[in-house]
Amino acid sequence: MLKKNKGIIFSICTILLIFGIGSQLVFSKGKNVASNDGVDLEYAVAKVLSEMPEITINQAKTSRVVDIESVEASMDSKKAEFRLKVQNEISNLKNDNAYLERTAVADTNKYLEAIQIAKEIYGVSVTQEEVNHYIDKNVTGFVNSEKEEYAKALGLSLYELDYSFDRDFYVMDTLWDKLIPVLMERYPQEDGEDNNLYLERIKKEFYSNSL
Repeated sequence: MLKKNKGIIFSICTILLIFGIGSQLVFSKGKNVASNDGVDLEYAVAKVLSEMPEITINQAKTSRVVDIESVEASMDSKKAEFRLKVQNEISNLKNDNAYLERTAVADTNKYLEAIQIAKEIYGVSVTQEEVNHYIDKNVTGFVNSEKEEYAKALGLSLYELDYSFDRDFYVMDTLWDKLIPVLMERYPQEDGEDNNLYLERIKKEFYSNSL
C-alpha cells in the first residue's frame, strides 16, 4: 500500500493514463494498421506531412539539447497537431482539421500549465540534461518495426526521433517521474483508498493550483 511504503511508485504508464499527459506514440506497438478501415503508418505520415511540410524543419538536431533552452520550449502545438492528424488517418476517425488544431493547442497548454504548477507550487522542475538521462534510460532501448517505420517516414534517425522530435513527451515523463513522489508525500493515500481513485485525487489536488 502506497501510504505505508513510499518506495513503491505506480508505473509511469498508469500515472500518465490517469493524468492524461505524457508519452504516447502515434502508432500501436506491434501493429502497422490500426483498424480494417484505417491506413498504414507510412501512408498516414506522408499524407499529413504533405499538408504540414514545415513539421520536421528544425526538429532533426544533430546533438542532444542540454540547457540550451528551457524545457518549455520543447512544447510545440504544431507537433501535437501533426500527431493527432496522423492518428486520425490511421484510425479513420474523420475529425476535422479545426477540431484537431484546437485539441493540439489545448493539450500543449495543459503540458505548459503542468510544468508551471510543478515549478511554482511544488518546487519541482526538470532540466534538459535530466530529460536526456530519462531518454537514455527508458526510451532508446525500445526499438520495434513500427518505431523504425515512423522515424523513416519522418525522414529522421531513431536518435533524432527520440532526442528531438518526441522530446516533448519525455519532458513530461521526466517531470512526472520527479513530481509524483512529491505529490504522494503531500497528499498521502488513505487507508483502503483505491489506487486509481487515489491518483485521481492527486490529479485534482494538483490542478486545483491552476495559475
